[in-house]
Amino acid sequence: MRSGTRLKGVTAGIAVASALVLAACSSGGGSSQSTSPSASSSSTSSESPSSSSTSTSQGGVTDLVAYTGGKAGAADTTLAPVTIGWLNQQGGPLGFPAGTQGAEAAVSYINSDLGGIGGHPLKLSTCFVVQSEQEGNACGLKFANDANVKTVLYGTAIVGDQAVQSVIKGSKPILMANSISPADAAAPGVYIYNGSPASIFGGLTTYLVDVLKAKTVAMIYPQDAQSTAGASVLKGALSASGVTVTDVGFDPATTNLTAAATAAGATTADAVVPLVSIPPACVAAAQAFQTLGVKAPVVSTGSFCFTPPVAKGLGGDTPLWYQLSTQANVADSSQPDVAAYIQESAKAGLPAEVQGDSNAALAWGLVMTAAKFLNGAGGSAATTDTLTAQAKAFTGPMLLGGVKIACGTYPTQAGLCGFQTRVFQHTGGNSFTAASDWLDPTGIK
Repeated sequence: MRSGTRLKGVTAGIAVASALVLAACSSGGGSSQSTSPSASSSSTSSESPSSSSTSTSQGGVTDLVAYTGGKAGAADTTLAPVTIGWLNQQGGPLGFPAGTQGAEAAVSYINSDLGGIGGHPLKLSTCFVVQSEQEGNACGLKFANDANVKTVLYGTAIVGDQAVQSVIKGSKPILMANSISPADAAAPGVYIYNGSPASIFGGLTTYLVDVLKAKTVAMIYPQDAQSTAGASVLKGALSASGVTVTDVGFDPATTNLTAAATAAGATTADAVVPLVSIPPACVAAAQAFQTLGVKAPVVSTGSFCFTPPVAKGLGGDTPLWYQLSTQANVADSSQPDVAAYIQESAKAGLPAEVQGDSNAALAWGLVMTAAKFLNGAGGSAATTDTLTAQAKAFTGPMLLGGVKIACGTYPTQAGLCGFQTRVFQHTGGNSFTAASDWLDPTGIK
């Protein structure tokens, strides 16, 4: 059933669920995972869906010369550089520095192996937000007032991203891999190529309903504003598709979720969704499911439960759950595009421990895509108009992302160009395998 009512009201309801969406958006391979190779007895082992539900598409983008429209070889360092802006949140208590490392590695590789931009070296103009909107405003002014900056790319910016947009006001295209704010997709000059808050929950609904064929879903979540809002939106979407959802909130301070999981019906449901995004909650959920002997697939909305702190809390490995993602999972090296990313980014000096961070992979793919647009828009002569035309016309596939790109698919969210999600199964250690092909969300208006 593909009901257009699945995500009714998602744009309004999702605004306070950004933390959960960030987890899903950044689920490409986890955040610098380094878990043991053997599964711990503390990890929850979920049954796999039937083989008819797990078809996958091998491939993805592997030829970077063809993808970017460049030429094999080095850029001419005697030519003036072509500059792109890079906004990222880092330097404070909540930061994502691996994104900047991935972007810098991509620029280095483009200049050494892909001929730069029409022969000109590519240059990254960085601006970082630590924790305030004022910093976002300053970054917006920096990019807007620098005539050399052709386009602005976002890493991860939970704070300050709207301030940047309010200053640039569509004067230069803003490119994003993932959007954190539901307002981004409706903003002028913004183009999102992997996913947004609406597409994340739409993708999860599609997987549970159309792939798992779930009729009953057990959901547990911490009773904070963000998680409660996210749970409400997801329950509404699933209920509109005829799924019976039993959702149980729990005290965020609790360390034992057995009672919550029991009340939600985790032992009898067709699928289980733990809306948890911090290590203690991930550990508690995994332990509860293990204690109860949960056999149904457990589907996580992000990467935060597949990190070293969670593995340590469970005695050696992260949970054997399913992981919703808006991008290729860089822990699944059986995928040709992932193998190519690992090989080529290593040449550019990106350390192995950073390669496995989803933020680095997102940045690598986004910078390569910007290079594609710049080459197609006239290289060093690219203008706002020619770049915007390239950004709108791109039909995919996205490097390390979805295969379908179509800007303007959703009239009220014209900037949402990429909206597919994919699910991977954690099979132990740092090993993930694809559990679905790319899925389109449903119900987005």
